[in-house]
Amino acid sequence: MTEISAAVKKAIRYNIVQNILKHYKCPDSCGAHCCSKGQIHLFEDEMKMLTILDSVKAGAIVDADIYPGLYLMSAPCSFLNRTGRCDVYDKRPTVCGLYPFKVNSSGNSIGLQPCPIGFSIIRDFASWIVDSSTKSGISEEEKLRISEEWQKNMELYASELEEFHFKTILKEMQIPFDELEMLSMFLTSKNAKKIRNALSK
Repeated sequence: MTEISAAVKKAIRYNIVQNILKHYKCPDSCGAHCCSKGQIHLFEDEMKMLTILDSVKAGAIVDADIYPGLYLMSAPCSFLNRTGRCDVYDKRPTVCGLYPFKVNSSGNSIGLQPCPIGFSIIRDFASWIVDSSTKSGISEEEKLRISEEWQKNMELYASELEEFHFKTILKEMQIPFDELEMLSMFLTSKNAKKIRNALSK
């Protein structure tokens, strides 16, 4: 039987999310906010794996009482070490590997929270959308509308970022899965260009 975490990872385009996240790094100032204050849901196979790794630390995992086979790690995560970093990073649960992306119930998109990394991704997403619109055949009026809309969006997400460490609920941006894949390709191309430029100097 296929592990539920593997099936979910496939459905939510986990590998594409990983391709996006590799272009970013959590700032030291973040302090593992998502691990120390956020809700960490795990699937049964992930709970069993963490129990094998350290049954004492896994004692903080409880039944989530939402869906059968879904568990919840009491915050802060018991697998954080003294420096606030993950001791089981290579075997971390799906939700941890996704963050700041978050699963929703739509089936055709994924949420993105404006934490420090999330805001950087949103900024690059906006840059890609606006840049794509300027190269398309749409009217100048439509290009201006798109640019102004994303300027307002960035102001909104910037205010969410300012309150990130204090708010329990953040406004998420929803990204359709097809646009998620396009964003991944955009970031790969953008960073490859940076590397080529650096090597040519």
